Amino acid sequence: MGTTGAIDGLTIGRDNPRPAYEMLPISTGASRAEAAALAQEAALRLAEQHIDHPTSHLVDLIRSQADVLGLYEDGILISCLVVPPDPDVRHWGTEGRAPGLLVSLVPPVPGGDIQGVRLLTLWLADRAARSGLECVWWEIPTTTNASSEASTSLTDTLHDLGWEYLPPIHRTDGERVKRLRLRAEPRDASAVALSAPDAALRLLAVSER
Repeated sequence: MGTTGAIDGLTIGRDNPRPAYEMLPISTGASRAEAAALAQEAALRLAEQHIDHPTSHLVDLIRSQADVLGLYEDGILISCLVVPPDPDVRHWGTEGRAPGLLVSLVPPVPGGDIQGVRLLTLWLADRAARSGLECVWWEIPTTTNASSEASTSLTDTLHDLGWEYLPPIHRTDGERVKRLRLRAEPRDASAVALSAPDAALRLLAVSER
């Protein structure tokens, strides 16, 4: 019988090196529609918990020419991340001057299955570190009509996954956003649990700032 090991909460069979999850580019109209539906479903489930998490900007990015990567388990899309074209983090001030990457993710739903976002977080931290980056940034639109207690549950979930919250700020387009930062860190578990093509890795090129 093959032995197993646990890394960062993942149980991995040592006699079966094939990753359990696949990271694949999303480029066709059908696959982008599936990713957009996943984002909208997450927003609906968050709304059921009285967490207002607008996804219109994320859906627009998915449907645009932005680079999108999907995380698949047994051929089923369970999460995705978007790398927006021509990212601009100048409004971040000093926190946005280090070499880093701006992304958007389909948010986790507190109390639900957060494995997809957890794996993407591990993968992003690892690939950023191996690409010479210092951090990964994520902006989440913020509103004032969500209850504080409910919003805290999402904040706590993301914090437990490794995301740091920075003070909210207004983007150049006037929208107020919460800022999250993920420190780059080698995480061997992500390389074992995920397979990703070269096209996915090239998205993590260092941006000159």
